[in-house]
Amino acid sequence: MNTLIVLLAAVVSLAGAQTDAPECHCGMFITHYHEEYEVHRLPPFDLDDCSAFKRCKKKCALEYDTYTNGGDLNYRLDNGYTVGQEICIQMAQKHNVGDLWDETVYGYARQCNGPWDYDGESSINNLCCSRGHFVKCEE
Repeated sequence: MNTLIVLLAAVVSLAGAQTDAPECHCGMFITHYHEEYEVHRLPPFDLDDCSAFKRCKKKCALEYDTYTNGGDLNYRLDNGYTVGQEICIQMAQKHNVGDLWDETVYGYARQCNGPWDYDGESSINNLCCSRGHFVKCEE
């Protein structure tokens, strides 16, 4: 019986110790036909506490800027795709949306699983996808 109580106490203490540390999440979103789509998630980072939202937004803006080379959807990533092509693939595969025209890609930040908030960054060129392929937007 004592072994069962000790085991139960250990499980309860481990469960309590697994609370997540305060984190900042960074994402890229578009609005398409009044729907919000997360088109890319950037790596999260730890915060000291959940009151550091300005730091979270600044870090997300920097991450967005680095990933897109200043908001450029034509920027070529290490995998050989452009940022725009990566987004078109994600939209087609995850959301079953293969065609998009003249969409702006916005950067957002979220801390401690709160709501997403615009971090001030957006694409310098528009996103256009045709059948899941990144194409030049017609002017």
